[in-house]
Amino acid sequence: MSAELLREIDRLVAYDERQRMVPRDRERLAAVVESVRAQAPADYATLRAFGIGLLVLGEHGEAIRHLHRALDLADSGGRRIAASINLADAHRYSGDAATAESLCREALAVARREAPELTGFALQHLGKTLAELGRVREARRTLEEALALREREGDPELIARSRAALRLLE
Repeated sequence: MSAELLREIDRLVAYDERQRMVPRDRERLAAVVESVRAQAPADYATLRAFGIGLLVLGEHGEAIRHLHRALDLADSGGRRIAASINLADAHRYSGDAATAESLCREALAVARREAPELTGFALQHLGKTLAELGRVREARRTLEEALALREREGDPELIARSRAALRLLE
């Protein structure tokens, strides 16, 4: 259920001009989120997917609560990184970029130590957070490092997202 749920939510998410997640189909996403809410999610993967859905719908407080629960249940470096980044996004979208920065830095440290394949992911989100804090020079360096890693990995979608984030700095 939870992997399928994350894929479904992912299909219902788009990115706006600021590279923030927004609903592709708000009504369908709201229906999916409500169906999960009725089941009272309690496992890591469902809590994380549910939190992302809430975040995209703009229910930041509830998203933060559920993503904290997911982070508490994370049993690997990769899961801690993913939940931390999603939680950081929830804080950033709600206007708390300082907390988002702290969470992104923690995720980056875990990525560098335990899951190097997720370093670009953590750098990308840290860079976007730094940009929102007005620390453009630091954001540029961070996003350029993310882009370099993503170019080595060769994922065109992730490369495009890093390039788009860098363009926002101009």
